[in-house]
This record gives sequence, structure tokens and C-alpha cells, in this order.
Amino acid sequence: MHRMTSTGFRVLADVLTDAGANVETLLKEFDSSHEEVWANPNGVRLELVYKIMAAAAARTGNPDIGLLAYARAHPANLEVLGYAVMSCPTLGTALQRLVDYQSLICNGFYMCLDQEPGAVKLIGLDVSTQPSLTPRAFIDAGVAQTLGLVHWLLPNRKPDPVAATFTYPTPADTRPLERLVGSNLMFGAAYNSLSFSTADCAMALPTADPALDVLHVEYARTRLNLVLNGSMTERVRRVLSERLAQGAPSDLNRIAQALGVSARSLQRRLSNEGIHFSALQDEARLMLAHNFLRNSARSVKYIGALLGFRDQSSFHKACIRWFGMTPGCYREES
Repeated sequence: MHRMTSTGFRVLADVLTDAGANVETLLKEFDSSHEEVWANPNGVRLELVYKIMAAAAARTGNPDIGLLAYARAHPANLEVLGYAVMSCPTLGTALQRLVDYQSLICNGFYMCLDQEPGAVKLIGLDVSTQPSLTPRAFIDAGVAQTLGLVHWLLPNRKPDPVAATFTYPTPADTRPLERLVGSNLMFGAAYNSLSFSTADCAMALPTADPALDVLHVEYARTRLNLVLNGSMTERVRRVLSERLAQGAPSDLNRIAQALGVSARSLQRRLSNEGIHFSALQDEARLMLAHNFLRNSARSVKYIGALLGFRDQSSFHKACIRWFGMTPGCYREES
């Protein structure tokens, strides 16, 4: 089950409240156990977050409600990861750390960095089975908080993105978005992203501290290992990614064998965590397809076979579902 931390949800709830939405009423409406949401150590279901944010945008009549999250951006929202980000030497390193430890804050998106001529692109790929259900308000909040964090880290510079892409259609009024992230915007894109110039990414952070950085990274790594080892979902994610990248058979029985459990036990434990094996397999294929298509010279045919697709037609259909385009077009898209 895809979740975000309770701390992250509290920030979003405060944003919605500032905009005039009654979050408690929405929680009661969409979740019978709403009182447990705030204290759940496992975080908050993204499905619930999506419903609340979509309803808040509709009921307040404010389609730009997610952009208000910029004002509440702060490293503390990232909990443990916040310390590891602040002590980084440069902005580029901080963005990479967000990518490396994203599972500490949310497991509903696959984040990565793409190097482009003169820019670094921070990409967020929705790994849910139905990315189209992710409301604009949630996407905007993620973009706004990311940019707010970047500006917090470099308060004297406050670098603006050189480009931004959004998976949702072009809004009726793009001016609020343009005021926040600039005019170089693309809508209906394959993924959500913010691009920053390489010059800005090379800038030193005023909070950088080499000695603390070592400690913070080690602590973040320890926490991430606890998450990975304590969750069957995360263990399956890790093994699937490793085996698919190697072109090894990655069906349910092979993954169960690699984890030292029976296929039936694996299915039961994943079901208890609210997710199916097929969804995790699809998620792993999406992440690797992005990396191989964008960052390798391997042929589309080879990549499809490597990821376990029986024929090219199946791989093409999967890419259209994931990215809204064929693998060849996705490779060529800048």
C-alpha cells in the first residue's frame, strides 16, 4: 500500500486548512478510523490523501490550492531525511539525497535525477496502477514544497527552475503556476519534474557541514534499512529491481524463493500490507524502463526482453500506460 508519513500529511492538512477546507470533516467522510490517521506509525494511505486534496480543491473552489504548500516548505517536513539534506555540500547533492532516501517520506513515487545539457532534472514518476487518479492539488503541493525546500537551502540565491513538467492537462489559468515556477511549463507530460541549472546545483549550501553530513547520512541509511527489512513490500521491491536489471526470471515463485518464503506466504504477507505482487512487478518495470530508455544505448527490443515482456507489443502497451507514449518516443523526449 502506498503511503506518506504522518508528518507530511500534517503539512498538507495545514495547507488545506489555511485555504478554508475543513480537514477533519473530510477525514470523517473518507475514513471511518480518521482519529487514528494522525498517530499511525505506518503513515497515511495515499488513496486517502488524494481524496481529501481533490475534495478540498473542489469545495474551496481553488484549483491552485496545492501551490500554497510553498509557504510551509521546511526540512523538518522530511523528518530524518531533512537533516541529511541540510548538511549536504551542494544543492545538487541535496537533490540526489532526496532521490536516494525517498522511501523515508513516501513510497508512491519513484524519484530520479536526469542530467541534461546545462541542467539537472528532478523527476517524479507515479508508480500507482492508475496515475491519472492523482489529483492536481497533490502534484502541485509536491512541486511547491520541493521548490520551497530548494529556496530554504539557498535563501540568498533562491534559484528558479529553468523548466517544469506536469502530468495533468493545461489549467484554465496558468498564471499562479508561472509566478511560482516560471513560464517554461509543459502539461500532459509523462512525469512531473523540476529542472535546475547545473550552475545552481553546484552552489554550496550555507548549512553544509562535512562532519555532520557523515552522521546524518549514516542515520538516514540505518532508518531506511529498517524500513526495507521490516516490510515485505520493500523487500520484494528491492529483489525485483535487482533481478529485473539482471534479466533474471522475476515471477512470483522466483521472488519468493529468493526471499526464502513460499509463494503462498509471500502473497499473504503482501496482502496484509495492502498490495499485490503484480503491482510491485509493474512498478519495478516502470522504474527500470525509465532508466534504461533514458540512460542507456540498449535497444528498445533488448530492454523489453530484459524486463520480462514476452513480445514488443506488450512492452509498447506498458510504456503507453506508464508514460503516455511508446518506448521509442519516450527515449527521444527531452
